[in-house]
Amino acid sequence: MNIFKNKIIRDLFHRKSFVISIGILVFFVLVAIIGPMTTPYKNPYSSSEYYVAGPYAVPSWATIFPQYKDYPPDMSTTLNLTSTSGNGYVTYNGSYYVVYLKPHQSENLTFTLFWKYSYPYSFTFSTTVTPYTIQGVQVNFYTENSSGYKFFLLSYVPIKYQYEYNYPTNVLNLNKTNSISMTPSSLNSANSPYVASLPISQQALLGLQFPTELLGKSGPTSVMISVINIGSTSAKVYIAPVHFSDLGRSFGILGTDDNGASVYAEYVIGARFDLELSVIASIIIVGIGLIVGLVAGYVGGKTDLVLNSITDFFLTIPGLPLFITLETVFIVTGIAANISRAELVLLIIGGLSWMGTMKIIRSVTFSVKSRTFVEASRALGGGTLHVIRKHILPNILGVVFAQLAYDVPVVILIESGLDFLGFGIPLSAFPTWGNMLGAATDAASSANSFAWWWVIPPGLSIVLLSVAFYYFGTALQEVLSPFKARGE
Repeated sequence: MNIFKNKIIRDLFHRKSFVISIGILVFFVLVAIIGPMTTPYKNPYSSSEYYVAGPYAVPSWATIFPQYKDYPPDMSTTLNLTSTSGNGYVTYNGSYYVVYLKPHQSENLTFTLFWKYSYPYSFTFSTTVTPYTIQGVQVNFYTENSSGYKFFLLSYVPIKYQYEYNYPTNVLNLNKTNSISMTPSSLNSANSPYVASLPISQQALLGLQFPTELLGKSGPTSVMISVINIGSTSAKVYIAPVHFSDLGRSFGILGTDDNGASVYAEYVIGARFDLELSVIASIIIVGIGLIVGLVAGYVGGKTDLVLNSITDFFLTIPGLPLFITLETVFIVTGIAANISRAELVLLIIGGLSWMGTMKIIRSVTFSVKSRTFVEASRALGGGTLHVIRKHILPNILGVVFAQLAYDVPVVILIESGLDFLGFGIPLSAFPTWGNMLGAATDAASSANSFAWWWVIPPGLSIVLLSVAFYYFGTALQEVLSPFKARGE
């Protein structure tokens, strides 16, 4: 027996197609098992995991190509204070810059970002300001791009002083910590002097235009915080170092989709689901096909005629329309209300895809049952179950295993097709390779360019996995054939 097993293993691994298919299958199994552990995102189709970077961000490694070389990554950094000016006094206590001002004095603190990319999708400058004074101070925020153009973005004053200014101001709370952040989307004509100075037609597009205007070219970009004592008493103002963060246009291994969600997370989560569903559904398919095919092939006669006719009837019905119709009926009528969509898809595919397997098992059973050793067993008094268990099954196991391998890619293609058309696992649930392709196709018209990093990984994986299972099954069928093993 051991010699026979060793011969089978040796014959399998002497086939290059088998070795390559094993390598591909091991790769996808590792992706399905380990992949989800390598990403912090558990369901990129949840809105809470959108915008981990800008929409349609390319993979980080794609910046080696000339058209993507200036795409910025996600960044989070604290800016250095590069200069101060004014007639006040500034110290640093290790956490905050402390500005001391006498009445009517002012001080400017300039923080610099050395930018070396094209513009990001979005960005944020943030800090905290804590003014200690009896009367009041004004805090203004300016940014200056690498070309030297200065933007007067925000102004903060105590509420009792707001009527004195002819441009928009925001409330500054005295003797309290004020958290301040500046993003293109948060600026508007009601809170920003710069936006208020723009024509109305340009104000609506500020969120899209301002990242280009401020960070469209590489070079030093500065943020200046101007503190003015507008009261008649001394003031002390604590200012935290300015923090810069952005949503870049390059991200991770596989970039982002139209919602700025991680495509890599979608891919590895989809790999796990597709492999699990395809293997389980294939076991169901082979199980049903094996039972029906064994009974039809071994019993023969009217039993075979009836079972074969039922199988032929199902084979005449177009598969995909039948899947869609049954799924729709089950969902609309509420029959499947107590099971998940994934379980429903699994049961429908498993219950309606066994016919081809049945035909193959029936044919092989017909052939094996006419062999001399089977007739001898029956002549010696072997019952039906004994003959099937001892002689039929062992001689068709090669075909069964091969058919199991053949059915896996069939299931993957069916499930992916249903997802692509919107009748499988919905986008509101979780990622699959099929609904990734469907979502990418729907969003293609709105993308700046063809989002190849979103389409190629699931599409190519479906093809590779299908080919690998096909050659894996072919090798099993050829090597495990009982007639080949006996040299017949």
